[in-house]
Amino acid sequence: MSFFKKLTNIFYKSGGSNLEIEESLIEADFGPRLALSITQTVARSKDPQSCLRETIGEILEPYVSDIPVNFSKKPFTIMMVGVNGSGKTTTIAKLANFYKGNGLRVDIAACDTFRAAATEQLSVWAQRIGCEIFRGGHIQKDPASVAYDALSKTQGDVLLVDTAGRLHNNCNLMEELSKISKVLQKIDAEAPDRTYVTIDSTNGQNTVEQIREFSKFCNVSGIVLNKIDGGAKGGSILRIVEELKIPIVAVGKGEDLLDIDRFSVDEFLKDLG
Repeated sequence: MSFFKKLTNIFYKSGGSNLEIEESLIEADFGPRLALSITQTVARSKDPQSCLRETIGEILEPYVSDIPVNFSKKPFTIMMVGVNGSGKTTTIAKLANFYKGNGLRVDIAACDTFRAAATEQLSVWAQRIGCEIFRGGHIQKDPASVAYDALSKTQGDVLLVDTAGRLHNNCNLMEELSKISKVLQKIDAEAPDRTYVTIDSTNGQNTVEQIREFSKFCNVSGIVLNKIDGGAKGGSILRIVEELKIPIVAVGKGEDLLDIDRFSVDEFLKDLG
C-alpha cells in the first residue's frame, strides 16, 4: 500500500486518530518532531490528503538546488564525501560527465587511496569521459597529498575530489576529511568550494546522523540522493532538509553516466503514491 493511501485510510476510517497518523509518519522516518508538526497541520484541514502533499512540498521546495555551472573562479573544487556504499564514486563520474557536457574541462583527484578498486573504477570512467585523473600511483599515498598535487597541477575548470568512503562514527577517518580541506586551502583559501555528501536514501533516519557527523569535519554544502525511496523511508529526506538546512543538489537514479538529475518535489510526491 502506498504511503498516501495508508494515511488516507487512517484519515477517513471510523475512529482514525491523529496519533495513528503521527505514528505512520514516524514509521516513514519523518522523526517525532516533524511528524507531530505535520499531523497538527493536516488535522486542521478539510482535505487532509491534499494538505499533507502541500505541506511536504512546502518543506522540500526551499531546499531544491541545481548543480552549479557558472563559476567565478577556476578551478572550482568540489569534494565528495559519504559512507561506504552510498554511490560516491559513481556520482563523481556522473558529475564529471555532466560538467563535460556543459563544455567545461574536468579533472578528478582520486583520493580514495585505501581502496584500489575505487581508483581503478574512477580511472575507467575518466578515460571514457575524457578527464584527467590524479592518483597516488602504485605506492599507497596519503589522500591529502593526492588532493594537494591535483589542485597544484590541474588546468581544469572543475576539480572533483574523491575521498574514501567511511563510517560517520569513525573519528580517525573523519579527521582525514578535515586534513584534505586544510591541505587544499594552502593553495586556495576558499577550497573546497563545495562539499557534497552522497546519501543512500533507503537508509532512512540514519542518513540524518551521517550528514550531521560529516558536517562536524567538513562544510557540507549540498546533498546528492542516491537510491531514492519515496515510500518506507521517504520521510528521512524531509528530516534532512528541515533539521540540517542543507540543499539537495542532485539525485542519482541509476548506474549510467546520464542518471543524474535535479531533485523533483513533484516526482517525489508522486512516488509516495
